[in-house]
Amino acid sequence: MRCPGGSAAARRTSARAISRRSRIGAACYHCAYGVNGDYLDLLREHGVSFTGVDDQGEVRVAELPGHPFFLCTLFQPELGGEETRPHAVVRAFAAAAAGHAASRDGA
Repeated sequence: MRCPGGSAAARRTSARAISRRSRIGAACYHCAYGVNGDYLDLLREHGVSFTGVDDQGEVRVAELPGHPFFLCTLFQPELGGEETRPHAVVRAFAAAAAGHAASRDGA
């Protein structure tokens, strides 16, 4: 799994850290799903950023910049966690949810 720089995930955790940890999870199963290449340009035109690909160059991570936490994965991050520590994507989601809840409580 490779995650180019500049992604929203990089601002929340680290796209490279997510990528390194994703190798473990992504390697332990086979995902037969993927993004239809016919729609990549249309999705890009509407703001979707494709920020992670697998070793074959297939899209595995998509994000919507400007959204508090819109991150789609075509791998299972929960399978890449360690026994005592969840995967970086799961931790980033939990942190974003907690931050959102705190901002609503403080408003």
